[in-house]
Amino acid sequence: MSDKVRIAFIGCGGHATHSLYPQFHRIEEIDLVAVVDQQEALRLRNQRRYGARRAYAEIEEMLDKEQPEGVCISGPPQMHYDVGRQVLARGIPIFIEKPSAIDFQHAYDLAETARKAGTFGCTAFMKRFATAYQKAKQITESEEFGPVSMVSVRYTHGAYPSIWGIEDRALACLIGNQCHAFDLARYFGGDVTELYANLCDRGEGRFCFAVSLKFASGAVGLLNSNATDDPGWNIRETLSVSGLLCSVDVEDMIRVDYRPRQYWAPDVAAVAWREGMYALPHAVAYGQGGMYLGYEGELRHFAQCIRGSVENRCSLYDGAAALAIAEAIWESAHTGKPVRPKSAAPGQ
Repeated sequence: MSDKVRIAFIGCGGHATHSLYPQFHRIEEIDLVAVVDQQEALRLRNQRRYGARRAYAEIEEMLDKEQPEGVCISGPPQMHYDVGRQVLARGIPIFIEKPSAIDFQHAYDLAETARKAGTFGCTAFMKRFATAYQKAKQITESEEFGPVSMVSVRYTHGAYPSIWGIEDRALACLIGNQCHAFDLARYFGGDVTELYANLCDRGEGRFCFAVSLKFASGAVGLLNSNATDDPGWNIRETLSVSGLLCSVDVEDMIRVDYRPRQYWAPDVAAVAWREGMYALPHAVAYGQGGMYLGYEGELRHFAQCIRGSVENRCSLYDGAAALAIAEAIWESAHTGKPVRPKSAAPGQ
């Protein structure tokens, strides 16, 4: 067996081309053996630009000839589900862009398909692998931090478009973009057992959700999910996690601020209470954006999972759980009642 993992990539659209394909030349664990897209110009462009060995128009032909050890899939969520099942049926693990499907039930079915086929999948929640969030996670898991008590996530931007056949643009955003915030809440707080949401809808994709969370651990949380902050598409993203007499904040995936417990001691000067560190001077500087923003890390993690050197920490069940939160928020906002998100535990 080669040290490199033979990976094929299905989909040569905008996000894949600009955020995922450019990472492969920095990931020594991966051999990009093939790209697949029905549009000849796109597949030949990505083959040439990113060094894939071969290009195909048809998925089945590629799977028969290449027999890849893993397949990356990026496109609309309906395509994620259909193509994902097609690949998993052969027992081949998949890396799938978020959202992993158009709704919770399809996402959960996809995860169960992988389990029953004796394989697995990774959901592309790249923020789990971003430099700043990795540092924050390390801090929150330290003995000093204590149990997580509060998780607050702000994820805001401008008006959201109508996509994927979803009529309501606020619902489309919960599924297609805000799922990043929901996954961050779960990543730092654990499973969500109940939530309560309020919605302010200004029309034309301009909306605000204010959401209160309860976690299985006993911690609580807040979500500020809105599309009224900016006339364009400048995302404002902050995470705040409180432990026991200490806290950590991440701002825009760039700055990490840690307030250790010992700095609250009476004999410590007030000016010493905060430790700040810049995880990313500039997202695009020197072509390192993919590393700092998590795109490189998530693809490397997929290859390492295939080789069995690490445990999967962004599973297809995680993809389903984020969509369960999205649907629970939608239900709560329209019923005015607390809602328990559907469970994404395996084998239900």
